[in-house]
Amino acid sequence: NGYSITRQCRRLCEEQSDNITEGTSSSSPLVFSDVNPDSYCTISLNGLYGDDVHALANGFTTTLSTEPTSPPENIIFSAIETTVMTVSWDELPCSGRNGPITGYLLYYTNTTFSDTINITGRENRSYTLTELIQYTNYTVTVSAYNDVGTGPSSDNRTQLTEQAAPGVVSNLMS
Repeated sequence: NGYSITRQCRRLCEEQSDNITEGTSSSSPLVFSDVNPDSYCTISLNGLYGDDVHALANGFTTTLSTEPTSPPENIIFSAIETTVMTVSWDELPCSGRNGPITGYLLYYTNTTFSDTINITGRENRSYTLTELIQYTNYTVTVSAYNDVGTGPSSDNRTQLTEQAAPGVVSNLMS
């Protein structure tokens, strides 16, 4: 005679429940320490009477979020012109979000200037930098954040803006 407590958990960002973590315990107090942040868990309490198992209670809970643990990856530059370029990146993997992503911090710099752009919204994974200096290297990093905190920065990526075409030649002498 006794009891068992069983839990099944999956991350909220997973559409399927293929990556369920399970655990069973028959000791008290019960502590499940290997549950991922931002997970949905069902918990079942079963009474054990000899060889018979009887469901006594069922419940559910959601674990708390933590700051992201993965950096944005696949930083890509596009639409590169003399004073403008677009930066984009991939969505964080589910395993590194640890809660709903609420935005990104894009840090960019050259040898004389630096700035940080706050980009709100999980789906906004690109930004067009404007008023850049022609034929200048810009280094970019991106970090994701959620309601708990900011995750690690991406690797540095550097891109050179285009050089302007030469101007009109004047005052030529033959």
